[in-house]
Amino acid sequence: MYNIFMKKIILLTFLLFNCCLLFAQTTAVVTRTVDGTTMSSSNDFFINASHSKNSSIFFQLVDTAGISQTFKSDALITVFAPDNQAFLKLDKAVLDTLLKPAHKQDLVKLLLSHVLTGKVTSKDIAKQINLNNGQAVLTTMANTKLIATIDANRNIVLTNENGNKSVISKFDILQKNGILDIVTSVLISKNTQP
Repeated sequence: MYNIFMKKIILLTFLLFNCCLLFAQTTAVVTRTVDGTTMSSSNDFFINASHSKNSSIFFQLVDTAGISQTFKSDALITVFAPDNQAFLKLDKAVLDTLLKPAHKQDLVKLLLSHVLTGKVTSKDIAKQINLNNGQAVLTTMANTKLIATIDANRNIVLTNENGNKSVISKFDILQKNGILDIVTSVLISKNTQP
């Protein structure tokens, strides 16, 4: 009787151990160096951006607009963050206008026009492009549309509803709460022109 009891205890322990292994999170932490900045997939967008020298303006604007919680939450998102050079290409008057309190909603819309709900990799976008006759329609958190295509150099190009184009220059940078892609231009809409 004692042997049967011990066998049951050993079997139960074995089953519990295997269940624990089955349900344990085994997500590996991925680090990637982007423009001299090491980003870790265990950090959210803001923690990684605080170390970044090349995408800091976008995340400073997110903070100014009061929508930083969107980028810190556990909800998965995909961010097409314009690099700092993209913001420097903008007419200074446009940025000055967006920073005025009266234009806060325009700033929020501009920033969220660079964000998708969910985790969307470059492979996902390329697959959609191939399945949809050379273009994929992506809906942003600002409820605007981005048309994704692949150019002759095999770059993924995003075009907004106003015809502004931006190339994804660095893609699939894993964050704790999604994916960061760096793009070469700000996808600004005509209604934000001063």
